[in-house]
Amino acid sequence: MNMEYKMELGSWNSVFAVPSVIVDKHLKLAGAAQLKVLLWFLRHAGEVSSVNDISSALSMQEADVRDCMQYWVQTGVIGIENDVISPCKAVNSVKENDLTEQNVPNTEIESPVITETNGISEVISDKPDKKRPLSRPERPDTKYISERMSADESIAFLMKSADDIFGRMTSNSDKATLLLINEYDGLPVEVIIMLLQYALSIGKCNMRYIEKMAIDWADKEIVTLEAAEKKIKQLSEGRDAARYVQKIIGAEPHSPTEMESEFADMWVNHWKFSSDMIRAAYEACVNTKGKYIPKYTNSILYRWHDAGINTPEKIKKNEKKKPKALETYEPTYDISEYESTSITDGEW
Repeated sequence: MNMEYKMELGSWNSVFAVPSVIVDKHLKLAGAAQLKVLLWFLRHAGEVSSVNDISSALSMQEADVRDCMQYWVQTGVIGIENDVISPCKAVNSVKENDLTEQNVPNTEIESPVITETNGISEVISDKPDKKRPLSRPERPDTKYISERMSADESIAFLMKSADDIFGRMTSNSDKATLLLINEYDGLPVEVIIMLLQYALSIGKCNMRYIEKMAIDWADKEIVTLEAAEKKIKQLSEGRDAARYVQKIIGAEPHSPTEMESEFADMWVNHWKFSSDMIRAAYEACVNTKGKYIPKYTNSILYRWHDAGINTPEKIKKNEKKKPKALETYEPTYDISEYESTSITDGEW
């Protein structure tokens, strides 16, 4: 009597393959929408599907679907030839080090050049090891946020912590930003919470500032509590030094900018200049340029530090040797740029 055997795997009876490179290289970099489009396409391999089909199945805009598919073309995962999508050919695949991540403010990254050879798109990049994807993914909608909060206790804890820190119910837009910072930029929940607490301490509880700082932290790989504590200590010391400098030069008290804090941190905490020396540099700047220009003042203090001039007496002794040192000093920066800077400018 013939025996028949069957293994019932439930939902695992029907499976499809996902290239390991998606998990190894793209799980952190790709956005939720890009991953959803790729998974849907892999599930329907061998079938003829249109952008409209994917758009309808995933409740996405057709333009967003096209952008998502282009992301996978640009990263070398798939290729397109005669309207047929297939695994990218080896000769056209992007080298591992050519994978780029998104631009961040103040980072010069050129967009990759997309060429087409025999109908197959490929990326040609002359700047390897860029750190961010080409474009930030679409913000997750309310439904996705709710699903993630239900599925992951740490995400739910993040959203509740944000409400507690801000002292209000965060909006869906705020929640979407926090989720992007975690899932897309790769900052752990505990680091994001520490960032939120720091933002509160300096009175900058707006999500634009928080997102910008999160992107900067991600680029600098500040992804542990220890690294975050070290960064916050550095930022706090810089802000304290900036307020100290404001008093020395008699500036109107105001929240210091990032550049102000960096300059002051260098003058006070690293070069260890006294209040008399900082005041002297400020006066030398005003006497020479007619107004206070922080970058010019920094150049004066840098020159004094480099020459070992650390007391007012040494300044006078140096002036006797070179009575026109300040007037004849040739800086390496653009003077016209600094002259257009005002003490009241938002960014220096």
